[in-house]
Amino acid sequence: MFTQRFGAGAEVNFQPVHQGYGPLESRQTFFDFNGIYQPLVRKRAIVQLQGGIGSSTTSFIFQQNSCVGAAVVCNNYSSSLGSTTHFQFHVGAGLQIPITEHFFVRPQFDFHFVPNFTEQFGRSTVPAFTVWVGYHFGER
Repeated sequence: MFTQRFGAGAEVNFQPVHQGYGPLESRQTFFDFNGIYQPLVRKRAIVQLQGGIGSSTTSFIFQQNSCVGAAVVCNNYSSSLGSTTHFQFHVGAGLQIPITEHFFVRPQFDFHFVPNFTEQFGRSTVPAFTVWVGYHFGER
C-alpha cells in the first residue's frame, strides 16, 4: 500500500488440477495487475476493492490410460495440445480481518471479464471466490 487507502498489487489465480473439456482436459490461469482502494480501514476489519487488467490462459492436454491383461501392465500417456491467451479485466471486493498484529484472512469475491472467452466456454464472464491468508510487513 502506498498510503493507508491506496495501493497496487498483482495476483495469479490458477486451477490446481485439470478439468474435463470434452475429450481433453484444461487448466485455467488468470494473471492481473490491480489498483487497490481501501474505503474502510478499522482495527477489526478493512474493506478492500481491487480493479485491474491482465491475461487469461487456458491450456489443453490429452490423457490416455491403457492396461493390458488383468491390469498387469499399464501405460499413462499425456500430451500438451497447446494453449490460448486472452486479455481480461478484473474487479474484486474483500473484507480483510486481522488474526494477529501481522497475519490476516480476507474472503474476496472476484469477477473477471474476458472478451472472446466465448470461443472456449460460451461466456465472457468468470465469477470466483478466494480466501486469502496473508502477512503485513510493518504497520497495518
